[in-house]
Amino acid sequence: MSPFLYMDEKNNPEDRMKIEHDFAEYEREVSKLINGKLLNEDAVAISEEEDDKLKLFFALMGFRSKRTSEVYSVNTSTVNKPVFSLYQKDGDYSDLWKRNLGQLVNCRSLKEVRNNPKIDDMIKIFMMRDTYGYFGRHFSLVECQEPYEFIISDCYPTVIKGDIGIKGDIGIIIYDIFPLSPQRALLSVCNGAEGTPLDVRVLRERAFMQPNPAHDGRKRIISTKLNEKEIIHINTMIAKEAEIGIAAKTETALNKSGIQIENFAESAQIG
Repeated sequence: MSPFLYMDEKNNPEDRMKIEHDFAEYEREVSKLINGKLLNEDAVAISEEEDDKLKLFFALMGFRSKRTSEVYSVNTSTVNKPVFSLYQKDGDYSDLWKRNLGQLVNCRSLKEVRNNPKIDDMIKIFMMRDTYGYFGRHFSLVECQEPYEFIISDCYPTVIKGDIGIKGDIGIIIYDIFPLSPQRALLSVCNGAEGTPLDVRVLRERAFMQPNPAHDGRKRIISTKLNEKEIIHINTMIAKEAEIGIAAKTETALNKSGIQIENFAESAQIG
């Protein structure tokens, strides 16, 4: 947690915590989907509206983070400044982040984002990338089998990329990992991920299955049970991206998932 991360007196002088309050409402809506469907059903049926809402919500999980807020700060890189200055003439890049975040959190689909004139075009492009990708995205559910469990870190989501280019200097996103519980995680999969090299994606093709269309127009997401190697891969990637720390339900399950406490980064914590 980062206290007062979204405090915004400039755009919301009458309610400086408005962004936080709006996120609480969005989280309430999504929690009904997660607890009512994603955590309790083996074949989850979601409507197009629910699919849009989840895609945008999970895209915002990355954009709302402290890590992203630091990108939009007075100390932003010289690479970002020329682009940011096109949308924020006074150089207050924190305001660029907050005023866009304040608009995004009240949208429930990419369509609403694209139609909102108060959201900057640069931010709309980021949201297009993180909700539907370049060739489309779909959700997939994966499960742990006891005694294994998924860990969680301060980096949410964990993004899995495949390096391409002559020197491997271009990273193409393959899928994002969103742990929902110690036993179940949601993947936001880029279409075509199953065609990437196995040593990059590690997970079997079945973990990337696209939702099946149902007769009522909904999409049915089938959960896939992962094997030991796949669970360890996911947990290793989550731990690798952590900056502050990681957490697990039990120490035993943590070790069985491939994370050795004594080898964890000194700068981070484990709980």
